[in-house]
Amino acid sequence: MITVFDYGSIVFFNHSQAEITETLDTMRGCVQRPNRRFSEDDFVLNITSTLKMPEGTEELYIKEFNRDIALVVSIVLSRSVSLEYYESLISDTFARLEESIATLASQGRIQKNEKTLTKEVGLAISVEQELAYNLSAFDEPEIVWSGGKKIDELYKKLKREFDLEDRIRAIQQKVSIISRSSTFVISRLEAQRAQFLEWIIIALILSEIILVLLGKM
Repeated sequence: MITVFDYGSIVFFNHSQAEITETLDTMRGCVQRPNRRFSEDDFVLNITSTLKMPEGTEELYIKEFNRDIALVVSIVLSRSVSLEYYESLISDTFARLEESIATLASQGRIQKNEKTLTKEVGLAISVEQELAYNLSAFDEPEIVWSGGKKIDELYKKLKREFDLEDRIRAIQQKVSIISRSSTFVISRLEAQRAQFLEWIIIALILSEIILVLLGKM
């Protein structure tokens, strides 16, 4: 069984690594906007009549396995891996912008090449837009409402174990900081450019005055 989600996550049940690799290679040819990096996770479903407490978030003990259970597990796992991808991406984006802001705080101006800085700000804005689109798909899935009490309880249990809500809030807070930082960096970049043009104009005026004075001598 394979479940595919429109925000870029794929969940495989009982597939070998070779089968997973082959399927992913086939799917890559159909992807319009490939992710910037690859994230993955393993999860064990233990089907047993005697339920046990899992030692971590890498396994779950259940008494039965059916399509609804598989779908709920897929939804939570896919969201967790997707959040892991964004957590890593946001961390890198934030670090790049933080470097420019730290330089501005200590030296009073941004020292990076304008093209490089524009790319970094562009990446930050791109991540922000991508998150706004994909996190909207993280609402309560329909299967929770139609699957009955057991499915609802399973979904809530897995969501707690993977800290989905806390991780989403943390990501949203960081995105907000990145958004404000990007706006600030762009404004400072424009101010530096304007200041540079002002100095050029002043230099041209001084040059013209000097030429006029030399012409009168």
